[in-house]
Amino acid sequence: MKAIKKIVITGGPCSGKSTMLNLIENTFKEKGYKVLIVSETATELIRGGVSPLGGKENMFIFQDYLLNLQFKKEEVYEKAAKEMDSEKIIILYDRGLLDNKAYVSKEEFEVILDKFGITENELIDRYDLVLHLVTTANGAEEHYTLANNAARSESLEDARQIDELTLNAWVGHPRLRIFDNSTDFEGKVERVLKEIYNDLDEHMPTGTIRKYLVDVENIDIDNIINTSEKMDIVQHYLKSSNPNVERRIRQIGNGENYSYYYTEKERVNNYRTFRKEKKISDKLYLTYLSEIDNQLFTIIKTRHCFVYENQYFKLDVFNNDKKYGILEIEATDQNGKILLPDFLNIKAYVTKDSMYSNYEISKRNYVCK
Repeated sequence: MKAIKKIVITGGPCSGKSTMLNLIENTFKEKGYKVLIVSETATELIRGGVSPLGGKENMFIFQDYLLNLQFKKEEVYEKAAKEMDSEKIIILYDRGLLDNKAYVSKEEFEVILDKFGITENELIDRYDLVLHLVTTANGAEEHYTLANNAARSESLEDARQIDELTLNAWVGHPRLRIFDNSTDFEGKVERVLKEIYNDLDEHMPTGTIRKYLVDVENIDIDNIINTSEKMDIVQHYLKSSNPNVERRIRQIGNGENYSYYYTEKERVNNYRTFRKEKKISDKLYLTYLSEIDNQLFTIIKTRHCFVYENQYFKLDVFNNDKKYGILEIEATDQNGKILLPDFLNIKAYVTKDSMYSNYEISKRNYVCK
């Protein structure tokens, strides 16, 4: 039976929403889910020249436009989800319809809802889960920036106020969850993913990734792993002015459809890294190509995602090394035993060996000799 899960990602300005959406998408795509993302309607309108500036009256009109467009977008995505072959579908909403309540008075919002012939409770019932990410202006001020969204211009105090209004707009939803800045961003991501796994009634990996060196020279992977999801990955490392920041772009696809991502990893100390990732257009991807670090090789690999003994594995086979690949599993039990696939020739456990990271491999252009 087809299952469509509808999840709203909301929050204040600079709360990590865009990066979170990309991480959720990538995580659950690899788990076999079809993931659809309904983009933020307000940003679309503002970037398209439809602005709410000019006083309360203009904001009221803007919210009318916004809800009209958002209703239509959600209808299209939900119709598409129902017609897809996939049995497991997640629709991620970059803000839901109730977010708009934060920008007008209660009376004005009721007028807008009356126009569309819908009640607030009916809006609440449209979504299965609402995840509110608290703005970094509240508890992580050092990370507050609007550089990644030209459609926003809030001060720290404004951001805190908008965050509170947005959260209050969703009060009453039975599955509203709040994610503050009591941890670093990686911890925030972990808490969000845990909530989604729980809602999907699936076991969440512990975050402990175990890596193995695999001899792939004499095996026909496509035949022995006949239920895998396969994707092609091209990964370029970019020049960085900060030695503690690793920059990269990725092209991920299946030969027909491709997605593009920009990632920064900042090493805070020997134990912590701070990661930012966002989905980018093909045009921006091409622009970033001019920043490639020519001292590093491009990583070109095919990733095979598969399930073995109720465990989820990813096997990366590199184009520049036909002999060795890297097998990964993110454990669901910190101390649990891993049952390795008996059809693969496992050569070594390399989790703690940094030489087998993609970044290190890009320095030498092979996995292992």
